[in-house]
Amino acid sequence: MNKYYSTKVSIFVFSAPALILFSVFCVYPLLPEIWMSLNNHDGFRNLGFVGLDNYKDILASASFWTAHKNTYLIVGISVFLGLPLSLMFALFMDVQTPKLRRFFKTSAMLPAILSVTVVAEMWISFYEPTYGLFNSILRSIGLEAWTHSWLTEKNTVMPSIGLTFLWQYIGLNAMLFYTGIKTIPKNYYEAALIDGASFTQVCLRITIPLLQDVTKYVLILSALGSMAFYSQVRVMTAGGPGDLSRTVIYQMYYVAFETSEFGKGTAIAVVFILECLFISFLIQRFVAREKLEF
Repeated sequence: MNKYYSTKVSIFVFSAPALILFSVFCVYPLLPEIWMSLNNHDGFRNLGFVGLDNYKDILASASFWTAHKNTYLIVGISVFLGLPLSLMFALFMDVQTPKLRRFFKTSAMLPAILSVTVVAEMWISFYEPTYGLFNSILRSIGLEAWTHSWLTEKNTVMPSIGLTFLWQYIGLNAMLFYTGIKTIPKNYYEAALIDGASFTQVCLRITIPLLQDVTKYVLILSALGSMAFYSQVRVMTAGGPGDLSRTVIYQMYYVAFETSEFGKGTAIAVVFILECLFISFLIQRFVAREKLEF
């Protein structure tokens, strides 16, 4: 029986339904977009084949590269700051009493289930230059010189939006890490306790290494989720001031719907898809390559 199921024909037959669904719903919709990116299209009419001119134009646009710089800044904040903080929050929750753990779980999930618009409007009020929370705190402790118009200054607008994004999803990532921690067998911790290992040693030598599959999943989720960063920018700054807070997705939306250059907009979308595939490949290739069984 095992020999029958391990043949190439059997593998193809059993995987065919999934491959067909993936092709119909994921691959096929890309083909019209790729074709549109090779044409001058205003959203209603095809105005002629232009080949790779749309790609040349978007790559020569300063706004395109500004959007990329902003997008990868958000990815960096999410991956290099958000993930370690999420992991530390999960480790902290794991050692709390059941009552406190329930409180922290609720607190962690609450921002993630709120509407992006609600969260963005709340943080806009925090960043308000005159009566906002941050400037009020800075003035109350004598740091008037540190106050800013957070969402309209070049150096503060993207970090401010990034902090909003980080706050909303750091708890969700922490819950994913916490779920992974609970799947680790208790006998590893009991053996470490008998050997006199400290909390830090247990975390570094047992918990974190055994979380590699969860870390890989959260890394992909955070990286690709940050790449698709749009809603907060739309609500908080509408890409401004100027084009300083546009992300790749916002730039795609702006070019397609604000200037009616759908050919160039879809060209940005195709480049964006290729970047996401490349990032996914790098993570799959270099993170958690060996499967752990415990």
